[in-house]
Amino acid sequence: MEKELKVNQISLYREIAKNLVNPLEVIREAVSNAHDAQSKEIMIRIYRDSDNVFCIEISDDGNGMGEKEFERFFNLGDSQKLQNNIGQKGLGTKTYFRSAELIVESQQKDTKKRFKAVLSQPWDKLNENDLPKYDFIEMDYQPGKDGTIISIQDYKIDHPERYFNFDTLQDYILWYTAAGSFKTKFADKILLHKYVQNIHISLKVFLRDEIKNTFKEFAGIHQFSEPNENPSIDVNNEENPRSDDYCKHFGPFHRETTIDGEYVSFQLYGTISGINKRREISHFYQGEKQKSRFGLYLCKDFIPVENKHDLLNDPNYQHYHLLLNSQSFDLTADRNNISNEADPKVIWVLNEFDTIWRNQIKSVAEESYFKIRDEEKIQYDQKKRIKELENRKENYKNIQYLSGIDIPILKVPNNEAQVAILFSALLAKHPDKFNGLSIGHYSDKSTTDLICEKADRSTLLVELEYSLRNIFRHGHAFETFDYVVCWIVDLEINESKKTPEGVTLKLTKADNKWFLKYGPSKLIPIIELKQIVEELKK
Repeated sequence: MEKELKVNQISLYREIAKNLVNPLEVIREAVSNAHDAQSKEIMIRIYRDSDNVFCIEISDDGNGMGEKEFERFFNLGDSQKLQNNIGQKGLGTKTYFRSAELIVESQQKDTKKRFKAVLSQPWDKLNENDLPKYDFIEMDYQPGKDGTIISIQDYKIDHPERYFNFDTLQDYILWYTAAGSFKTKFADKILLHKYVQNIHISLKVFLRDEIKNTFKEFAGIHQFSEPNENPSIDVNNEENPRSDDYCKHFGPFHRETTIDGEYVSFQLYGTISGINKRREISHFYQGEKQKSRFGLYLCKDFIPVENKHDLLNDPNYQHYHLLLNSQSFDLTADRNNISNEADPKVIWVLNEFDTIWRNQIKSVAEESYFKIRDEEKIQYDQKKRIKELENRKENYKNIQYLSGIDIPILKVPNNEAQVAILFSALLAKHPDKFNGLSIGHYSDKSTTDLICEKADRSTLLVELEYSLRNIFRHGHAFETFDYVVCWIVDLEINESKKTPEGVTLKLTKADNKWFLKYGPSKLIPIIELKQIVEELKK
């Protein structure tokens, strides 16, 4: 017996609204819809109402929506967008449902009709397993006010101003939405006009943050750093005085072919640039790094979708800002990833990109930008070593002298290596102070620093430290050494500590000699060189 598949519509609506990768995706959706409606201008407004409720309002001057378009706006999986356009699944507008109220008002110039829909408590109803319904009314036509207004009341996220503030919004719009497209760089490619609408037109964006009382109008074009292939020397930048302000552009590259009778193309544009130039075009979110923002983006409709810097196979990928667009890319339902990388069309795109990347971008960057950086590194390292030597000579003057003992070392140690040298000198001149120990082998790479021998040729493992307190800080395994040699014991007698394994470690003293008691039975002798030096002076 066959049984029909069923879909829990309420659960699906709720999960789409809930599973936002980034709350700002509501802005991406609104801008995409405005772009598809052939808008020339879009206004984004964020504010708190008289009840201190956080609200988002997005308005455009596009073609507007009629009654059928309203149904598609609110229905699930109902879209008339072109097959190769972003948003073709009709899921994006459901992210608006994560709110207390959603109001949509739209007017069409062609039909001279204006409609308004109000969806009350969509988020609460979905969480109560109730499918919300919207009130739909026809309003009086208002000449000259064509387009759509979307008002999202009480958007249900924690700390909304963390995401929805002027700086973050402007950055997001110009990086990840249709108002940050780089399509105009390819407007001369006639065939692309068939696949990308309004390829020669950029949206104008009005962004109003009424919470911070900030307003700005800007062109909706993806931001690339300004070219600067011969930067002047920044005297205040010791490490990278030229390369931090360097920027070289690559492209536009356009390639096209036919695969199985289907037209396939891709477009590539980007830069190699120093950190100052990258900072000019990006506002990082809290915790975001250069390495997560820059690299290579796969794009559809000339909008960055997925950062695929691994395709560059370059440890310095964050210096690149490359955008690779193809209308052959298919997107996952959340539109955050490419879903058809195994498609022959996509394989061709990525293979052709790799050829351009290796031969016309990476090789050029290495002979220009990275060559400057390599030269700067050599010069900086030389200056750094000279400066470190000068500082060392200056600090040397303040180190106390080791006077009154007959060894060829003048000053007291101030690091572990100096302790090793002092220990060796004292051992050679005064072996009676060290119970007949002799140094066998030293290694700063091993778990334990020294292998020593006693008079009977039996071996002992010796750990070196400047101060005894470091034995705790460095996380040593106490089973791996038999002695500790340090310059100074800077712990209190009977001071104890639990090791990560739960064993008690305690500092004790007997017959004027220090010991670390490890667990119930192991005693680790401590040789304090400062004490021996003071005894020799007497």
